Amino acid sequence: MNTQKKAALVRGDSLSEWEGSLWHSLTDTFAVTGVCSQKNLYSTSNLRFPVIKLPTTTDNIFIHNFYKYYFGIFQKMGGLEKLLANYDIAHTAEVYYFYTTQAVRAKSLNKKLKVVTTVWDNSFGRFEYNYWPKLKMSPAYWRKKVNEIIKENISGVDMFLPVTAYSAGLLSDLGVPESKMQVVTPAIVRPDEKNQENIVKELGLAEREIYLVVNRMVREKGVYDILYAWRMYLKKSKKNNAVLVLIGKGPEQKNLVRLSGEMGLGASVKFIEYLPNDKVRSLYKFVKVLILASLSTFTWQEQFGFVLAESISAGTPVISTFSGAIPEVVGKAGLLVPPAHPVALADAFMTLDNQTSYASLKLACQTEMQRFNSQNYAEKISNLYKTLTDV
Repeated sequence: MNTQKKAALVRGDSLSEWEGSLWHSLTDTFAVTGVCSQKNLYSTSNLRFPVIKLPTTTDNIFIHNFYKYYFGIFQKMGGLEKLLANYDIAHTAEVYYFYTTQAVRAKSLNKKLKVVTTVWDNSFGRFEYNYWPKLKMSPAYWRKKVNEIIKENISGVDMFLPVTAYSAGLLSDLGVPESKMQVVTPAIVRPDEKNQENIVKELGLAEREIYLVVNRMVREKGVYDILYAWRMYLKKSKKNNAVLVLIGKGPEQKNLVRLSGEMGLGASVKFIEYLPNDKVRSLYKFVKVLILASLSTFTWQEQFGFVLAESISAGTPVISTFSGAIPEVVGKAGLLVPPAHPVALADAFMTLDNQTSYASLKLACQTEMQRFNSQNYAEKISNLYKTLTDV
C-alpha cells in the first residue's frame, strides 16, 4: 500500500525549471505534482515530476485584465479547489494571488490539506498606489476586494516562507504572526561541470574579459545606466579586450542595440537574445563580474535577483544597486551602488581592476554561496512538509 503523501506545487503561470530541479529531490518522501496554467511562461518539459495544467485567467490578456482590474483577482485557476481535494500539501506563492485563496478554500473540501506559501513580494502598499492606469486613485471597491483576498490568505495559510527578511517585514506589516513565518533563502542548483569550457568558445568569447548582464531588457533593470557606465569605464581603463555581454530580450532591446552602435562601443558589447539556462549557469564561472543595475518603481523593486545568487554560487562577484532585497542577497560578495547612477557604476568597474579588492570579493563569494545550498533548501522544505502533515 502506497502511503506516500502528496504535494502540489501550485504556481499559476510561473512554474519554472528552477523549482523543478529542486522539488524532484523531495519525491522520495512526497509525491510532487506541478500545477500551472495552460500558457505557462516557462517550459515544463524538463521537469522531473508530473505537471497538471489548468485554465487560468492569465491564459488570455483580456480575461486577465478583466479579473485583475474589476475583481482584484490575480491568477484564478479553473478547478483548482477540486484538484487539491486529494493532496496533503498545496505550496503556492504570494499573499495576494487568488490561487493561494483557492488553496485556502480547498481546505473546506479536504480537512487534511495544509497550505504553504512562498512570498517574494517586498513592495509595501503596492495596491494602495495608482495601480489602475490613467486614474489618480484606484477605486475603493477594488482596493477592498484585494485587501479581503489578502486577509483571507493570511488567515488560511498554514505557513508563509518569505525568501528574505525584507519580505518577512512586509508580511509582518500585513499582520502575519511570526509563528506563521519562516525565512527560507532560495537555493541554486549548480550546473554540470562537464564541458563547461565549451560555452566560452561557443559564444566567441575566448580570451575576452567578460562583464555579464542577464535579465530582461527593460528600463527597471537599469540597462541604459549599464551602457553609459560601460562607455565611461572603457574611456578610463583604456581596455581593448573587455566585453559587456547582455543576455536577454525585452522591449528595450532594439533601442539598446541602436544606442550601443551610436556610442561607438562596437565589439566591446555583445547582445545575446536567448541562451538556455543551463548554458547561462555554465558561463558564470568564466566571467569577471555579473551586473544587475535594478531600479525601483512605485509597484515593484527587486525581490531577490536570482542571477545574483547564481553568480555568487559560481564564485563570481557581482555589482548591483540598493534596490529592494538586493543588499540582503549580495552580502559581502559584491559592490552596491545607488540606482540610476552610471558614474557610480563605472567607478565600481574600476574598483574591480584593483587586484586586492577583487580577490577579497572572490573570497567572500565562497562564504556567501553557502546560503544558497540546494541540499539544505530541500531538507528545510521536506522537514516543513513533514511537520505540517504529521500534526
